[in-house]
Amino acid sequence: MLDVIGWILQTIMVIGGIYGLYHIVIGLNSFGELKLPEPQPGEPQHRFAILVCAKNESTVIDQLLITIENLDYPRELYDVFVVADNCTDDTADICRKAGAFVYERTDAKRKGKGFAMKWFFERFLVDHAGRYDACVVFDADNVVEVGFLTALNTRFNAGESIVVGYRTGKNPSSSWVAGCSTLYWLLQTRFFHLPRNRFGWSLFSVSGTGFGFLLSVLDGKGWDTKTQCEDIEFTLNAIADGHRAVLEPRAVFFDEQPQGLWTSIKQRYRWALGGVQIVPICTPRLWRRVRSGDRKATDGLIYSVGLLVSAISGWCGMLFSVMLAARTGRWDLMVLAALVFGAFAYVFTGLFGWLTILLEDARWPGMWKTVLLFPLHLGIWWVLMLVALFYRDATWHDIPHTVRLSLSEIEAEHHTGRLTPLPRPNAGPKPDPEGTEAG
Repeated sequence: MLDVIGWILQTIMVIGGIYGLYHIVIGLNSFGELKLPEPQPGEPQHRFAILVCAKNESTVIDQLLITIENLDYPRELYDVFVVADNCTDDTADICRKAGAFVYERTDAKRKGKGFAMKWFFERFLVDHAGRYDACVVFDADNVVEVGFLTALNTRFNAGESIVVGYRTGKNPSSSWVAGCSTLYWLLQTRFFHLPRNRFGWSLFSVSGTGFGFLLSVLDGKGWDTKTQCEDIEFTLNAIADGHRAVLEPRAVFFDEQPQGLWTSIKQRYRWALGGVQIVPICTPRLWRRVRSGDRKATDGLIYSVGLLVSAISGWCGMLFSVMLAARTGRWDLMVLAALVFGAFAYVFTGLFGWLTILLEDARWPGMWKTVLLFPLHLGIWWVLMLVALFYRDATWHDIPHTVRLSLSEIEAEHHTGRLTPLPRPNAGPKPDPEGTEAG
């Protein structure tokens, strides 16, 4: 019986190793330029609806609205829509005064961004039918560089239907947790998003914020996601429908990162739970697309299932080691092997984070703490993936946003990452007289 269990554990470990090797091979295509279409004179300009879902975001949302107002895109070609979701502060009033269309939602039972977006599109697609070509989604704590819509417009004109901006941290120096979260997004962009675009494949996630899509992607059905990871679910379903999501490094935005460890754990547990939830929902549709020979769908399917496999395989390796030590009586060798492997994994992950920082040309105060503790950050995520397999609490926990910085303050304090070489759509930000007094 133990032999059978051991064989099963080893099989799962091998599958997990193959999954890791798959991503390493793809990641080797991360070095080099990403060919980007250039804006053409007289090219069509899309009309954008910018959507922001906000719950009690009065502290930070004004900075997002200021940067949106200062975009270099023709002002008459975009409008801002804010879903004030179960708000008890003056978020709605602030947004109305800034000229946004405000939809106020009150639903204590259906909490979460996915529910809010579904509710919004049920109304938006009726109220504004045919007026807009595309939608861009931001979180209330974001701050946006001036060329964002210009860059997305160019990609839509090049035939893309889903475009993801370049995400980096707004507050990487505020704590080691925020720094590690910032580094994670930079790593995802460099080693997961970039190589897939160079292969002509799709990103596996629009990453929740800072992305845009043609409204035709919704196919008149609205926003219909059911999991805690509405961003991954939306992307994988779009892949199953024949679309692909592409990276646009010229569309830069800054995203507030959690400052406390417990806040980060609650947020990442929700993402881990969403990763478990998407498997039965998305994999059948992706499999049907795979059978038609779609490589984008194949990669999406491997990603969706592989998240679980990678989490399980690591724990299978630990269990197999314990079984082997119990059979041979050499507990000393097991402990020694665990220490050596743990030290190697820690150093390798730290060096991997450092390589990401070098490639992205990212610098911020206290960055050494980020590199030193980044392996711990990823290790916690690995544990949360396993927890989500056996403990599934779908309660939505709000993440507080308190870092109120203008675009000029962010760029002055932090030299945060971007893919190089990065064509710039303009010379710099427009004057931000209101934002410079923030802090």
